[in-house]
Amino acid sequence: MDIKKQSVGTEDFEKNILSKAVYIDKTSYLTELYGEHVHSNGMSYVYDVLLFTRPRRFGKTLTMSMIKNFFELNYADPEDKSKPKQLFHNLAISRNKAFCEKYMGQFPVISLSLKGIEGRSYEKALQKFLQKIGDLYRMYRPVFEGSDKQYKEDMKFFNEVLSLSNSTNLVLSDEDIKTNIENTIITSLYKLTAMLNTEYEKKTIVIVDEYDVPLQKAAVGGYYDEMIDVVRGLFEKVFKTNDYLEKGFVTGCLRISHESIFTGINNFSIYTVNDEAYNTFIGFTREETVELLNKQKLSSKEETVMKWYNGYNFAGAKMLCPWSVLKFCESAGKSENLNELIPDNYWINTSGNDIVDICLKHPDAKDSMRLQNLLNGNSEIIQASEFTSYPEINTGTDFETMMSMMLHTGYLTVVKTHTDRSLEVKIPNEEVLDSFRERIKVVFSKKNAPWFEKAEALKNALFDNNKDKVQLLINELLINFVSVRDSSYENFYHGFLLGVLSMVTQNASEISSNKENGKGFSDLILRSGFKAVILEFKKMPSDSVPKALLNTCTEALEQIEENKYDYNLQQDGYTQIRKFGITFYGKECVVLNA
Repeated sequence: MDIKKQSVGTEDFEKNILSKAVYIDKTSYLTELYGEHVHSNGMSYVYDVLLFTRPRRFGKTLTMSMIKNFFELNYADPEDKSKPKQLFHNLAISRNKAFCEKYMGQFPVISLSLKGIEGRSYEKALQKFLQKIGDLYRMYRPVFEGSDKQYKEDMKFFNEVLSLSNSTNLVLSDEDIKTNIENTIITSLYKLTAMLNTEYEKKTIVIVDEYDVPLQKAAVGGYYDEMIDVVRGLFEKVFKTNDYLEKGFVTGCLRISHESIFTGINNFSIYTVNDEAYNTFIGFTREETVELLNKQKLSSKEETVMKWYNGYNFAGAKMLCPWSVLKFCESAGKSENLNELIPDNYWINTSGNDIVDICLKHPDAKDSMRLQNLLNGNSEIIQASEFTSYPEINTGTDFETMMSMMLHTGYLTVVKTHTDRSLEVKIPNEEVLDSFRERIKVVFSKKNAPWFEKAEALKNALFDNNKDKVQLLINELLINFVSVRDSSYENFYHGFLLGVLSMVTQNASEISSNKENGKGFSDLILRSGFKAVILEFKKMPSDSVPKALLNTCTEALEQIEENKYDYNLQQDGYTQIRKFGITFYGKECVVLNA
């Protein structure tokens, strides 16, 4: 099949263009990025620093690389604009000749990604941060070495950064050394803008990609306060009243409180998935995707692609995840039979799924039901958090905060914004739903020790004939269990308990489901040694009165007796046979035993 090369995963704009890979042209936005921003109230503003938050794998890094390649000058020969002209000559921005003449290849550009800054301890993460700064500084070594324009104290700082980042024997337990490294990181970008200004007499464009990654990792690692001090200090120094700053562009998944990280940076604007401005700047629009599929001779797969990867609503714009679309096209290019091509979940393995695990384990029954409702394809109303900090999310105590994070990280999308500013949200597409399915397999399995221990306790309570403990444990499991199946049917609960108890049985002979026994088919039977347990399930509406629930349990026990579900067990020599009637209603149950 003649399908154009994808270069899936390529985040370098220059490499993408020179390899003639697929590129969805977003260069027309460059004029708006640099000029005035007209808001919905009709007022226009010029901002020095812009923050864009989008879910992972939506193309943030490639977009920032595009910006860098357009504006960055040739450090060896500032008059030479041949490189950006070559890269952009067939793209939309090239038609704006006046803008290109004035701004293309005109500025020093500093581009720093904070991805990968992590560690089990603050000290280890700080060392990775220092290495990132050292790598950045090494890129500018050819610019400053041998220059007769630089101040001695600036060159001394520059060389100290290189020396520190190369050192393999730093003792970060020494407070003086740690403080020196923190101050070096905080000052690094500002100092580099000053040195570039000295060298070229031009202000610098500063790009910081994945700004929230170190904070996310720090929240999990327990050193958030220390890390946010460093990131805040770095941003304040380079973005606040910096005379050497031309423009600043920052990207991340989550909008973290302005007060906690962007303190004092006044000429600053944030664009999230809920803002109309720039809503089609990062990611693929439906129209762009249809055009791409047409060029790739995959128009026949448009319905499949839209079902699996469409559904994101960025303030009215219907958007798709570029990574998923391109990976699908790549798979299609390798397929010998398009009719048999099955869409896959490409998004789930691109990063951690901590937020899903936290939500699946959330202890509150009402919140668990709300998440179940989302997984059944319905929508929920949430009060979105305008400002979010990672520690809030990591505690798992605030469901609204978790829902907000899921919205900003791509697990949910907005259906409607209500007049009270609450948001109606839902899972956007089949791929994200499949992400939940995959995580459920892990969270509710032997790999999850607390879940496994509770299942083991339930099994023991059944054989001990302890109906109160059985009821308590099943209710606790139901509260935390979230399925992608419809819970309005008895089969849901049957499958739920079959799955739970199957984890704690040694082999298939110890548990049977819907097997013929006596004069009928029993729901579940457990066996262990000479003991057996018979379970019969019933389903009632969630608003049923207690008396009705108990009556239904009694009916279940009578069904066991009438149909002689214990006959085969008696014939096989089982001496202790426990019998339970269980009535489910919503996320709870009532249990009776014979």
